[in-house]
Amino acid sequence: MSDEMKVHFELLDKADRVEGIARLLLRRGRLTPHLLVLCPDAGFAAQLHERLWTVHPESFLANGIAGADSTANAMQPILLATETVRDNGPEVLVNGCLEVPPDISGFAHLVDFVDGWDESLKQAARERFRTYRQMGLDPKYLGNKS
Repeated sequence: MSDEMKVHFELLDKADRVEGIARLLLRRGRLTPHLLVLCPDAGFAAQLHERLWTVHPESFLANGIAGADSTANAMQPILLATETVRDNGPEVLVNGCLEVPPDISGFAHLVDFVDGWDESLKQAARERFRTYRQMGLDPKYLGNKS
């Protein structure tokens, strides 16, 4: 695993991962021109897709849900998917799941979350943090930057 990949965790202090990810992307200006948000299931992806279009009253965060058309996927600055898709050339992987993604190679930056409102979910985040370390990465905890 490349030690050049940056990994950081941010705090979600409310029981709404969709809203937390939407606010992160708004706050950080999408982080980079192209990114992939790994979603636990299609329902989560659909909810996040809708929220990104309405997260700011005067603008939106252009995004799309990954489909079979790689050309359409490639045009999305924010691509939402339930598995690792690289059609849009993402540099950043945002992990919306509760497990370490199975394929993180090739990304410059990985963003994960600590669900601060639930003790069992905090423990799951600690496990992911340890796993990233075991993979040779140096994860950082940034807390909540909102």
